[in-house]
Amino acid sequence: MSHIDWFVEKMKSEFNMEVPHDEVGYEAYEFYHDEIDELLVPAEHLEKLPNPLLLEALMYVDAEGYEWIAGVVVNEETRKKLYEVWVKDGKQISYKIYV
Repeated sequence: MSHIDWFVEKMKSEFNMEVPHDEVGYEAYEFYHDEIDELLVPAEHLEKLPNPLLLEALMYVDAEGYEWIAGVVVNEETRKKLYEVWVKDGKQISYKIYV
């Protein structure tokens, strides 16, 4: 399953929103712990994650103009999910730690 498919499915199952695949943005960033915003990964969660870490971000702006971001930290070798955070309009709304 692609990252965009995962994001679209999760938006439907978790937030009851229909999101068109072609409206989802995707970027990947490598961060050292001292570079990452607390909004994405709070300090107490960072200690469980690799340094540097690979953060994949999926973004969508809904009809009301709200920006939704899913940030996923993955293991670079295995592609396994280590951490997931959801941000709506600049506020963290949920997270999950897989490690």
